[in-house]
Amino acid sequence: MLMKKKGFTLIELLVVIAIIAVLIGLLLPAVQKVREAASRMQCQNNLKQFGLAMHNFAGTNNEKFPTTRFLGPTGQSKWYSWTIVALAYVEQDNVAKLWDRSIKWNVGTNLTTAQNPFKLFLCPSSPSSRRPATSGATSGITLGGLDYFAPHAVRNRFYLANGLTNPAGTTDLNYGSMQNGADTPILAITDGTSNTILFVEDSGRPNAYILGKDTGGTVTSGEGYGWADPDSGSGSIDGSHPTTGLVNTNTVHSGGTCLMNCNNDSELYAFHTGGVNIGMADGSVRFLRTNVSAATYAALMTRQGGEVVGDY
Repeated sequence: MLMKKKGFTLIELLVVIAIIAVLIGLLLPAVQKVREAASRMQCQNNLKQFGLAMHNFAGTNNEKFPTTRFLGPTGQSKWYSWTIVALAYVEQDNVAKLWDRSIKWNVGTNLTTAQNPFKLFLCPSSPSSRRPATSGATSGITLGGLDYFAPHAVRNRFYLANGLTNPAGTTDLNYGSMQNGADTPILAITDGTSNTILFVEDSGRPNAYILGKDTGGTVTSGEGYGWADPDSGSGSIDGSHPTTGLVNTNTVHSGGTCLMNCNNDSELYAFHTGGVNIGMADGSVRFLRTNVSAATYAALMTRQGGEVVGDY
């Protein structure tokens, strides 16, 4: 009597392989969504830590948020960034003690320290590759990255480009929760700390991203855009061109109507679907959708315009 061999026929094997392929195809997007959700939550936690750090600083400094860019001992601007202050409040006190505030951020031992990457300063959704700086004292050096910054003002050209009236006046900057060159009393945030942004995402620097693509170059402004660079930690909002993604700052009428994810050179930019994470002045963290109106966007960025904040 012949014994029947056990096993799959070729057709059965092909069917099984096809089913497995379909299941993998269905599973991968789900895994990617879970991974992005986890990265987005970690990014939000980073912003939360920065907000708490600024409030802890204020608690021991007359209820004032620090300046975004500290002056040097002889009045020189852009000596070091708010990030140096934050180190002591985000469990990096050992690094804070290494920092020499008597010298500029990009010289001596400070420049050596500035090359160290810190997980807290990076959004997990942002690409890991960071190019060396191409200008200034840090040319050729890969600095520890920074994917967040404090919008210390909205420029009048942003209001003009978007058909809005600047509450601060036609020639003035409208200032944010933290400002350049001076501490900001929390009580000066008259729009309310829950209605005013403290930190936003500006991911991927110094690699220059425009309209979702890495251009292969580096951002044009600043020394190199690492966490210690004052030009990296803060900036004024201009808006970007919706088609080219560029920021043209040559004239007062050159602001842009693209609010986020068009350019990562001191504008809002993130690698999340549908918007960017923002940290508010009350320490909370929220998600700013890409379809937010320009009026609401500007109102959230500024501390004392008296505007009504719409949905976002």
